[in-house]
Amino acid sequence: MNANAHDAPAALKYEHFEIHPRLRQVWVRGSAVALGGRAFDLLLLLARRHERVVTKDEIFQQVWPGLVVEDNNLSVQISALRKALGADVIKTVSGRGYQFTAPLPDAAAADAGEAPPGNLPVRPPALYGREAELAQLLAEFAQADCVTVCGLAGIGKTTLAQVAARRLYGRKRHAQGAWCIDLTQVREPGQLGLAICHTIGLEPGDEREALAACLAQLQHRELLLVLDNCEHVVDAAAAFVDALLARAERVQVLATSQEPLHVRGEHLLRLAPLAVPDSVDCPDVQSYGAVRMLLERVRAAMGGHFEPDAADIVHLVEICRQLDGIPLALEFAASRIPLLGPAGVRSRLHDRLRLLTGGQRSAPPRHRSLQAALEWSHQLLSRRTRHVLHRLAVFPSGFSLEGAALLLTAESDSDLVEHLNLLVDRSLVTLQAEGRRRYRMLETTRAFALDCLGQEQDGIDWHSRLARAMAALCLLGARERDTVWLHQEMPNMRAALAWSLAHPGHGEVAATIATYTSVVLGATGAIGEAIDNLLRVQHLISDELPEALRARYWHWLGRLGVEGRLPGSLCIDYLQKADAMFQDQGEPLHRHGCQRHLAEAQLLAGRLDLAEAHLQTARALEGPRPRASDRVRRLRVEVLLAAARGDHRMALLHAQTALPLAEAHEFEHYRMLLIADMAWSHLQVGHANAAVASCQDLLVHLQGANLRFGLARARAMTGLTAALVAAGRVDEAAGAVIRTAQALRQENLLRSRCDIFAWVAAAAGALPAAAQFLGAGDEFAASSGMERDPISCMARERALALIEPRLAADDLQHWRHQGAIADEAELMALVRAQFAPAPAALHDAPETAP
Repeated sequence: MNANAHDAPAALKYEHFEIHPRLRQVWVRGSAVALGGRAFDLLLLLARRHERVVTKDEIFQQVWPGLVVEDNNLSVQISALRKALGADVIKTVSGRGYQFTAPLPDAAAADAGEAPPGNLPVRPPALYGREAELAQLLAEFAQADCVTVCGLAGIGKTTLAQVAARRLYGRKRHAQGAWCIDLTQVREPGQLGLAICHTIGLEPGDEREALAACLAQLQHRELLLVLDNCEHVVDAAAAFVDALLARAERVQVLATSQEPLHVRGEHLLRLAPLAVPDSVDCPDVQSYGAVRMLLERVRAAMGGHFEPDAADIVHLVEICRQLDGIPLALEFAASRIPLLGPAGVRSRLHDRLRLLTGGQRSAPPRHRSLQAALEWSHQLLSRRTRHVLHRLAVFPSGFSLEGAALLLTAESDSDLVEHLNLLVDRSLVTLQAEGRRRYRMLETTRAFALDCLGQEQDGIDWHSRLARAMAALCLLGARERDTVWLHQEMPNMRAALAWSLAHPGHGEVAATIATYTSVVLGATGAIGEAIDNLLRVQHLISDELPEALRARYWHWLGRLGVEGRLPGSLCIDYLQKADAMFQDQGEPLHRHGCQRHLAEAQLLAGRLDLAEAHLQTARALEGPRPRASDRVRRLRVEVLLAAARGDHRMALLHAQTALPLAEAHEFEHYRMLLIADMAWSHLQVGHANAAVASCQDLLVHLQGANLRFGLARARAMTGLTAALVAAGRVDEAAGAVIRTAQALRQENLLRSRCDIFAWVAAAAGALPAAAQFLGAGDEFAASSGMERDPISCMARERALALIEPRLAADDLQHWRHQGAIADEAELMALVRAQFAPAPAALHDAPETAP
């Protein structure tokens, strides 16, 4: 939570207390109150999710990230907040979670009372899911006299401004009221002064003197001026507001625009789309702003008679997701649902620009269709900036500055940055500043821009350009060793790979993307996808491709295929082929990797002497001053080899040598693997309880860790399960099996550890299930060409010893055959059917302090 505090407004103000996120303070009736860090994070989370119930799971994930926390810790924090702020500030929603219920000051009176002097609507429009933005907007006016609400066309700027204006008047009671100037009808900048004068009732004089007359008369008044839709006359509006604020001390300005005014003292609120659930499985999906609005609009269109069933909710949530939660688009979708139904509208959203039309007769022309709303924004851009927008739309999932530059090869960096700044300012592109800066278009904007791109007829195949740009980006990311960046680009990479495979003549592009993204996918737990991509391009790997690319391809296919994901003999062939190419290229670092991986593959195949020979070659390649990363990686294979030989003293010595190196150089992945290896060594020598303790300690450390540590998590979970059953703690072992299976499946290793599941099932008395797991383990050993490691051998022997006296031979044979032919999905179903879902052994380390 702390890392997100800077995204919050300067202050969130309520009836008798204020939350100051940047200061991390809460003031009650003007005095600061003492709250602990967890309590403050919890309060800020609930306040920022004001519009819905926040589940316990979400609270634990956000406020106690990576920790195992008991429910009473949360209860303590909720009690502290209620004691400090009042019992009615936080509502307990039984079985679901908590909701922040503090009203904004004078909110009810401002909404229900008479309209203020001026021309604001008598009935303020309904707000859906904008409570946090409304609170932020009102808080900004405590520090500034000019606030601009920015956002894309149709995002809801006018609605928010009208509600906020009522609330602001309710607070300050401006003597001359609140006035909204709709600038959509102002065609020329020179008409701005006339529009303001005519609306408020001022004497405009001559058209050329209207602005001066307006300023002269406003400087002595006290009022709230809402300048709505400034974007097409933004320079004139900015000049007017700048002069007005300099001369009129009692005038406040609330502007709406697709870009900031950029005047002195302006505070900015960028309006995002309405909140949309990630999926229909999210808790309380109908509490999200976009879903709430769509439901209410559909009910209004159907005379109040619409109660969606479960299937309708699925379609409505997907409509909200595909339309990015944009209010205007949701209005149009709601108007189509009475005729087409939720499913019919959802199925036609591929043609959203032509589907989403209509709207209210009183709406301005630009709000009569989604296409018109976007065209309003589009026409304000220069011709060159429009073309940049159209071409960037070929990125399916956002883009980095480097990716955009590779796509637009004729664009200079300075020009590209200027265009992007304009597009961000105009709310057509959003900037995501976390990690490497990335840019993104909403899908509605992207659909519009792609439509425009198709009409340009410039003779360029932009999807081909995207594929080549992604291949170049792979090489750039690999040179910079930036796997985080490449992981962010994976949706674009997937699209580029699919396109290049579907269009002949792009073999090198496809091979490059599949090869270099396999490193990223393997590091983040998507090993199955990585191997599948490599196999999809295998027919393209020919002598026509650069040798460096071919060498890396065979290296990574062999590396990722070990441990039974591909037949061991094939992995060895691939690695040997890559090693020979790297030797021809004079690449000792890459050869070192091949030799390590060959040692591991030979070790898994039971050929320990060959494994030792490859490790000797790796040692020789390291030279007199080896890189720390090469030493740590090679020592880890030395640990595995010594353990396979039963030399646990040497295995421990290698691990103790490698661990300090891994810690000193922050090789976290290998540090975790080495700790897991040491736990397995405890188990091999019969110290089951010590192995349990080591695995539990490692798993606590891995709580909340990213997918990059998936292999360490899978090894620790498997070691814990085996150690628990070896220690006679069968119920705890059974409770750990589901999470163990999930961790193994994430790494494509589920079948490789079925012997351990058989041992647990047999010890728990589930004999048919145990026999099926044995059959799966036997089939894996036969098909993979791998030798069972000592733990798997022990598990198989113990399982058979428990099964054979109690299960008839025919039954044993039948169930083993069923396990041998079961696929991974069937094995996971068997795991879930047999074992309890709560891994009690993992809850031995509760948080000690709130």
